[in-house]
Amino acid sequence: MAVMAGSLLQGYQLRSGTFTSARPVPSQARLAVARQGRSLCTQVRADNVLIANTKGGGHAFIGLHLAKQLLDNGHSVTILNDGDEGKSKGKAPFSQYDSLQQQGAKVHWGNPSDSSAIPSGDFDVVYDNNGKDMEACKPLIDAFKGKVSHYVFVSSAGAYVPDGIHAGLKEGDKRKESAGHVPVEQYLHSEGLPYTIFQPLYIYGPHTAKDCEQWFLDRILRDRPVPIPAPGIQLVALSHVEDVAAMLAKVPGNKAAIGQHYNICSDRCISFDGIVKAAASAAGQEADIVHYDPKKADLKKGEGFPFRTSHFFAQVEKAKADLGWQPQHDFLSDIKQLVEEYKSSGRLEKQMDFSADDKCIACAK
Repeated sequence: MAVMAGSLLQGYQLRSGTFTSARPVPSQARLAVARQGRSLCTQVRADNVLIANTKGGGHAFIGLHLAKQLLDNGHSVTILNDGDEGKSKGKAPFSQYDSLQQQGAKVHWGNPSDSSAIPSGDFDVVYDNNGKDMEACKPLIDAFKGKVSHYVFVSSAGAYVPDGIHAGLKEGDKRKESAGHVPVEQYLHSEGLPYTIFQPLYIYGPHTAKDCEQWFLDRILRDRPVPIPAPGIQLVALSHVEDVAAMLAKVPGNKAAIGQHYNICSDRCISFDGIVKAAASAAGQEADIVHYDPKKADLKKGEGFPFRTSHFFAQVEKAKADLGWQPQHDFLSDIKQLVEEYKSSGRLEKQMDFSADDKCIACAK
């Protein structure tokens, strides 16, 4: 979008060859200035973005951090959050929405699969960080078909088919036909939308609604043994939510991303045992690890260890090359701060149910 000197765009104004604004210029706004004779032409990308955000789970705080990144980059942001505002507003990450609104974001509550809940207006980019199947995703896709320059679907690396041979997942690896995300991905392609699909792995960071390092700290800071699926050397990628949001925020204006799939994760791996040892060291305590056979533990679905019991990491070279993305965090550098945040959260004073741990420890003997 070319803006000649003296015109106004999104609150930013050029006067007498200088760039002034009615509000602070975002530090990361993409500006390209080219002099042609006596005229000064400034290329400014300021898209109108809609984020459909989920009401819970491990992806809920992606919407919060993505909105922050986009606002800092100079875009206009509207969030359509699934769920009930009254029930959700006091919980993480939604308790932080006031800060987004102070930055200029608009927040609506309603079911993104209900066309009547979709905010009015012309949007350039849509992010679906809500749906996991066709029932939830198709209405939003259909509503913006032929109307947006970019449609982004936040899928999941969990939809890959584990082959038991290649540990590092790569874009193009076989996807599970049984996973609800896959028909959505196929529909975006068949309908000819200018789509990009992202596949996150495990995510940590502020304002999460799902445990990651917290599960380990629950035990370490209470001097309890930490039951780990044997052999404990399984590798995982733990990604900071700011890095996840930063990759997603690379989409507006990036035509190279259209029609592509990208993994989102840290480019460093850590073992299950390594997580325990790093967290214990940061807390100034000894790690007490008990290895158990998951097949022998009598656990119900959702009980026990918070991750898959196998390797789970992916390659991210494609995103680095196409999007110019580089992670700014790694778990070992962040763990001290994560320990302090856990201690200040008040969670250490809460009663925890460790009955599943006791089953795992018992079967290890």
